[in-house]
Amino acid sequence: MSFCNYRQRLFKKMKNFGPFFLRVGSVLLICLCFVVYLNWEMVPMKNTQVNFTAIRTDDYIQLVPKVNMSNSDVSMKITKTYNTQDGEYDLRIIVIVYNRAHSLMRLLKSLNEAEYGSDSVKLEVWIDRSQDQTLDTLTFQSASGFIFYHGQYSVIPHPRHVGLYGQWLTTWKPKINSSEIAVILEDDLTVSPHFYKYLKNVHRKYDGYPDVNGYALQGSSIKHSNKDNSRLQGPKDSLVYLYPVLGTWGFSPNRKNWMKFLDWFPVAHNDKNYQPYVPDNVVTDWYKAFQKEGKTQGMWSIWHIHYAWKNNEYTLYSNFEDHAGLTTNWQEDGLHYQNVKKVTNKLLTEWKPEYENLPDKLVHLDIAGKVISS
Repeated sequence: MSFCNYRQRLFKKMKNFGPFFLRVGSVLLICLCFVVYLNWEMVPMKNTQVNFTAIRTDDYIQLVPKVNMSNSDVSMKITKTYNTQDGEYDLRIIVIVYNRAHSLMRLLKSLNEAEYGSDSVKLEVWIDRSQDQTLDTLTFQSASGFIFYHGQYSVIPHPRHVGLYGQWLTTWKPKINSSEIAVILEDDLTVSPHFYKYLKNVHRKYDGYPDVNGYALQGSSIKHSNKDNSRLQGPKDSLVYLYPVLGTWGFSPNRKNWMKFLDWFPVAHNDKNYQPYVPDNVVTDWYKAFQKEGKTQGMWSIWHIHYAWKNNEYTLYSNFEDHAGLTTNWQEDGLHYQNVKKVTNKLLTEWKPEYENLPDKLVHLDIAGKVISS
């Protein structure tokens, strides 16, 4: 057979195959589009924020991810996950994690080594999904295999991706007439054995103070003035002090003020024209930079900082010697750190009787760390 004849026969076969592959490709494309349509609410676009809605009852307020109610499967899972109420505890520990199983196990180990007395305790591990709705298998298995020695224990995977916003804002549903203490811990923390003893004391002492929105457990923080980001230092003669920016390395909300914040947040956040800026605060500069990069989904805290600024609220910080904290942060690779991997401060390892003597009058600092009232 000549080369010309062979080439002609080959071209003829390719012409016959062309329509076949075109038809198959079209069918596959239609099927793919149909699958995406059915699961549209389950697959948020990259770098988009999940919106939230508030559910109010006579007893509690709860934020839930906002979804298209036509997607009944997702709606049912969300209702089952977020809108149920279990018992009430003296302490509810909420651990939020995504895919750092080793960090999670280090934190859970420290929680097992902490002191709780005879109080009722509930430990919950909330696991977020990736933006393509994948649950990290190793993290889920590690959490499921853990045994908590001091009370009830639950592992709760989110039914859809919620990001840091959802992890912080949908995981605790405080009751109106409750005395339950909650603490929210990200996975790259370690707690002091005395963290709960401290929380019991400050909640008992200051929950009735209207300008106290919660309690930071970290021993180290920066000043948040955009002119000075040096290390924040409390007054030497005060065991605790108030500062206008929350600490996220272990935060225990004041229940009443947290409920007001949860009520306000979805309205402000879902308004695309609302900007949560705070004058002269470096967090505003960070947020504006993230807005340009489309990365604001990793910075929920500015909304709390903005709300506190609008309502003249403060967070209570401890002031132990050498910046010892009730938590320490390992600054592991994730949304906020890359290639740091060192602890922020040492842990408080000894509890002294004088730590029980909390002042009646609190010292207020501004974002530059200067005393403005005492």
